[in-house]
Amino acid sequence: MALSRRAFLTLLAGTSLFAPSALAAGTDETFALAGTVYPGRGAPLPGHAVLVRQGRIEDVVPIREVNDRPVFATGNGSILPGVINAHCHNLHTADERRARWLEHGVTAIGDAASPLKFLTALQDSPAGQTATASACGPMLCPPGGYPLPIHSPDHALAVASTGQGSDAVKRLADLGVRRIKIAFEPGTLPKPWPVFDPTVARAICDTAHRLGLGVRCHVEDLSGLEPALDAGVDYIEHVPYRWHDRGTIRPVIDPDNAPVPHYRKLLERMTRDRVIMTPTLDVFTRTPWNGPSLFAPVRAFHAMGGRIALGNDFPYRRTDAGMPVQEMKLLAKAGLDESAVIEAATSTAAEVCGFTNRGRIAPGMAADLLAVRGYPTPDALQDPVHIVKDGVFIR
Repeated sequence: MALSRRAFLTLLAGTSLFAPSALAAGTDETFALAGTVYPGRGAPLPGHAVLVRQGRIEDVVPIREVNDRPVFATGNGSILPGVINAHCHNLHTADERRARWLEHGVTAIGDAASPLKFLTALQDSPAGQTATASACGPMLCPPGGYPLPIHSPDHALAVASTGQGSDAVKRLADLGVRRIKIAFEPGTLPKPWPVFDPTVARAICDTAHRLGLGVRCHVEDLSGLEPALDAGVDYIEHVPYRWHDRGTIRPVIDPDNAPVPHYRKLLERMTRDRVIMTPTLDVFTRTPWNGPSLFAPVRAFHAMGGRIALGNDFPYRRTDAGMPVQEMKLLAKAGLDESAVIEAATSTAAEVCGFTNRGRIAPGMAADLLAVRGYPTPDALQDPVHIVKDGVFIR
């Protein structure tokens, strides 16, 4: 089917040439979404179309080359990968993930630690029907360490030796987790919570890496960042915004609102080693700690070339399900431009979650796609024209 000049102009004017409802029955359909394509990594491609066949992305080509399938477009619109919320909790069933995430344009989530009893539900992700979930299972911690002081015992697996740490990783790997989660968190109380012995943390990371699993690490206090990096973690969850240093409270930023030298050196190390940060700014701006100590480190890390992923830590502090618009706006406040926010919410978030076939628009990737009017700003993303999951039109 070659596009006539009239049909092509209609496409650019903003009227879909075909009704997507005709393609909603399964993942074996062939179609194209057209507009300015934001691949999730790299420069946008104006006037291009994403070709979809049997639930996967077949190619990205100039619109004029599409002559064999239905084309959907919104005038001056944008096509981008489905948004991924890399850090959330407490949404386990396929129905919950569809209603509260997928139908709003979030095509995948990263559950950043949940009890073992929810693992089966998180792994229930039928193609084209719900937001795909990545799971860590319970967080590994030293006896009495975070998250045990503030969460139920089933949120953690306590390990006291290198052997127990390695065995716990192997057990979780056998159960199908995509990532391992640990913490270096002393808390804010006068008596600090236990943190990992360095050899135990290193054994956990080494075992995870041998099994092909990345390690996510909860770090809110700057005192935990260096030992986490020394252990070999791959992803820092949250942005360290306070510093309890051997009984002394120290500032994390200087009078010019820049990270103090020790912090900056660690951020440079993260940048060099390609360690990704998921700042979860939304949850912390709802606390008394809201302020420059949250934004200055993210701004500095981004300016260094550090890699940032999007996650809002739902449902804590009444953060919202659905499109994480507030987190996007806060990342912009921290210095990320439009393209960087999209990358944080797609390809980088996918890497944090362990998704190898989602988060980018490229041949062979799952067809998780959004079409929005105009530029893909946070406000535009709140109301996508089309939501496609595994090649199925959700909207």
